[in-house]
Amino acid sequence: MSKKFIRTDAYEADVDQMWAMITNQDYWIAKYEAIGSTEVRWENFAASEDSFTYTSIRNVPADLPSFVKKVVGDTNTVTTTERWTRAGDAASATTDIRVKNVPGGTTGAMQITPAGKGSQWSFDFDTKVSLPLIGGKFEGVMTDQTGAQLTEEKAFNRRWLAGEV
Repeated sequence: MSKKFIRTDAYEADVDQMWAMITNQDYWIAKYEAIGSTEVRWENFAASEDSFTYTSIRNVPADLPSFVKKVVGDTNTVTTTERWTRAGDAASATTDIRVKNVPGGTTGAMQITPAGKGSQWSFDFDTKVSLPLIGGKFEGVMTDQTGAQLTEEKAFNRRWLAGEV
């Protein structure tokens, strides 16, 4: 089994402004710093008018239950790969998120689409952890952490788009 995560965030910025934000490496560096990531490394970062791909590796403080910390430690080393394409007035992506020492991870899709005068960023993720007895609980923790991180990221995104960062 896996744990499903679905969420949509609304923004006042239009799709062009959102695309300009996510294809700017300075945005990612500032965002990762703002949410507490350390030792950020880039395996690749390539952006154009109609595509964008990156793979980052970063350490994230582990605010996790003890049974999870026994597997991952006090700090999570997270590898994220996103592959975005831009077509017309929308952007879509696939994502793959892996945590060191965890068998499994999170995969899914994202879309940025027009919504009223702004846009919306939609997330549709599946988290799968293949650990006997605790895999399902682990998936729940990872899904909760994803939701909490996206809430932090949304607040940061709004500050970035408003020119406050």
